Amino acid sequence: MNSFDVHLLLWVVALALHLIFGILAIRQKSENGGNRKLGALLVAGAASVMSLVTLLVVIRVFVFGDTSSTAQFAHLMGGEEGMSLWSFWFHIYGALLVGNLLAFAVSHVALFFPPYPPTHWLSSASRVFAVGAAWVAISMLSHLVPDA
Repeated sequence: MNSFDVHLLLWVVALALHLIFGILAIRQKSENGGNRKLGALLVAGAASVMSLVTLLVVIRVFVFGDTSSTAQFAHLMGGEEGMSLWSFWFHIYGALLVGNLLAFAVSHVALFFPPYPPTHWLSSASRVFAVGAAWVAISMLSHLVPDA
């Protein structure tokens, strides 16, 4: 298992755990029957959409497309389709990087808002995994910088 596969596995696990803990946190009943304060959880969930979109693009371009982030290798590996995927990657890379940096910042800030553990540990765990997913996305993007 190479570094790319490990990053993909960590990314999928972080997003899956974020989703699972988020759903469980939303379903958790409030102990006093009042407002459950889901704002921070929902903000982290919205921010993690960027990580999910990036994951899907990376899987399409580098797993199913079997191309490279370097243009010459992309042409050798995939011919015309490889070059069109590399061009797509080149044009979308900046938006993905900025979007994931913003998602990381927003998810990180969401950690500091209520609800807090120990009574609401599901919400906190979901927000931690949202930060983790954004961090893995940024790490993967730093390894896949488009190059001519």
